[in-house]
Amino acid sequence: MPPAKRRRPRRRDTRVVLRKRLAEIQAQIAKLKRERAAVKRDEFLEVTKSLHQVEQNAADLATQFTRIAQLQADVDAMKRALVKAKLLD
Repeated sequence: MPPAKRRRPRRRDTRVVLRKRLAEIQAQIAKLKRERAAVKRDEFLEVTKSLHQVEQNAADLATQFTRIAQLQADVDAMKRALVKAKLLD
């Protein structure tokens, strides 16, 4: 028995679904705009400070990763030299 063909959605069905989803998203955006919370200045500054610390940590980690990659490259070069000199299998 041949496998059953999948029913391909009609274009009209797709348009209806997309229109419905777009309406839901617009309703959610409107709801979020109405429910916007007021933030105090000290809370804003605390969040800003935390984001700055996260960015600084990310930069530090990137630097450490670069250094580790360079060390690995140096170790690989030494290993190739030892294999070439037949001092290492």
